[in-house]
Amino acid sequence: MRKFIFFIMIIFTSHTLIAEEDTVNNLNGFQWKNRILLLNNPTKAPETMQSLLKLGPQFAERNLLWFVFTKGNIETNYPGKITSDFGTNIKEKFFKGDGEQVVLIGKDGGVKYRSVKYAPREIFRRIDSMPMRQQEAQDNSSP
Repeated sequence: MRKFIFFIMIIFTSHTLIAEEDTVNNLNGFQWKNRILLLNNPTKAPETMQSLLKLGPQFAERNLLWFVFTKGNIETNYPGKITSDFGTNIKEKFFKGDGEQVVLIGKDGGVKYRSVKYAPREIFRRIDSMPMRQQEAQDNSSP
């Protein structure tokens, strides 16, 4: 019986650690893994969401995660969980006011682009001009 209880405790502990690892409170865990696109209160939220979903393969190719903040809601292509403080933390750090804003963050954690409008072509152009992205594209094209 002791072995069984010990086994159950190990499973529960490992499951809890995995769950905590998948839950994010800020963007620190994405550094050197992902680029991040933050959109605050897009004026055309349904069209923006449709565009983000349609461009999924292009975002994946560029290791780009997106987070869309609307009144009291966060939409994202990040498959894990986000904490209830995530939205507040991100808004305080990256957005100025409540108007429409777009922020692109590079893999190094630095802000690479700011705008007041969501423009996918410009975002992809900015990403594709980054030295790290050019190296990734070259590495992916090599046999």
